[in-house]
Amino acid sequence: MTRRHAEIAGGGIAGLSLSMMLARRGWTVRVHERAPAIREIGAGIYIKNNSIEVLEEFGVFDALARRAIRIDASRIRDRDGEVLLTRPLTTHATRVYVLPRQALVEELRDAALAAGVEIRTGSDVAGARADGTLLLASGEALRADLVVGCDGFSSVVRGSVGIRARSRFLGTYINRYLLPHRRYTPEAVSTENSVGRRRLGVSPCGPDETYVFTVCPADEQRAWPLPLDVPTWRDSHPRLTDLLEELAASPATSYQYGLVKVERWQVGRVALVGDAATGMPPTLGQGAGLTIMNARALVEALDRVADVRDALPQWERAAREVSELTQDWAIRWDWITRGCPDWLTWLRAPTLAVVGAVPAINRRIRIADQGLGLILSRIG
Repeated sequence: MTRRHAEIAGGGIAGLSLSMMLARRGWTVRVHERAPAIREIGAGIYIKNNSIEVLEEFGVFDALARRAIRIDASRIRDRDGEVLLTRPLTTHATRVYVLPRQALVEELRDAALAAGVEIRTGSDVAGARADGTLLLASGEALRADLVVGCDGFSSVVRGSVGIRARSRFLGTYINRYLLPHRRYTPEAVSTENSVGRRRLGVSPCGPDETYVFTVCPADEQRAWPLPLDVPTWRDSHPRLTDLLEELAASPATSYQYGLVKVERWQVGRVALVGDAATGMPPTLGQGAGLTIMNARALVEALDRVADVRDALPQWERAAREVSELTQDWAIRWDWITRGCPDWLTWLRAPTLAVVGAVPAINRRIRIADQGLGLILSRIG
């Protein structure tokens, strides 16, 4: 029996995880990454139970766990340090691990290579055709049973096959830092310090590092540019002066929140996975989780339905609702924590209290956390 073949545009979390899963199911797979090496821009990353279950299934999680730390609880504090909300993360279903983004990419890369995936770096994708052809900037046209655009927010694959998208940047900036110590995080607790329209998060990140992020509105012209403006942030977070001074002297990455809404995830033999289809603010910590879960669902649909052109619509119908609900709540959470006008910020504490106290609301917000079973049961 002839092995099916996939060409994947993008060597990030989406492309590497999907390529590894397809190869483990007997596909031949080639990944195209335009950068000269497989690398991830960023600092730390949260992975939750829905993606952990997939990584465990494919034998990747044990290696990741050695480079990560499991978080016992997450909490939100106000300007004075008073805890507004605490969420225990001690059950199997609420597992959250934090690790460097580069560690996740490296482990996925190694797992993909071990499964037989071919990874081409310095390979610039120019587009695709719905018949299953990947087009390279070099002029090559590569035929495949499946082409997948894992090429991010500004996906060239998406546009080239005529899938319409509403992609836009939101009015929020996040700056990310990775500090080489655990001085501020002796406990396995993730803390968000929420003051006005600014947030400063601090979390242990693996055994020996600390992940820090600052979030603020784009209209606060002194708060988001790098390097960090200590006096500006000290005005809102006076308890954290030592940390702020260290951040000002540390390397960081800056990112403006974005949102991608597409009319469809697939056409013909072409599919979109990750930010190309479901880009969203990172407010729920589910960017990587949804990506890995949707990739796993795609592999399942391809296993159950012989014809790729029939499998892709079934996959989209099964997975899309969970993704769109997560996107919508990520946007709402951005508004609650950043977009809410100053004169309404007094509502934040009671809003958080309601969210923490009502299980039905929690389940709705964290629908993706519930795992892959929600999606697989819908695939014919």
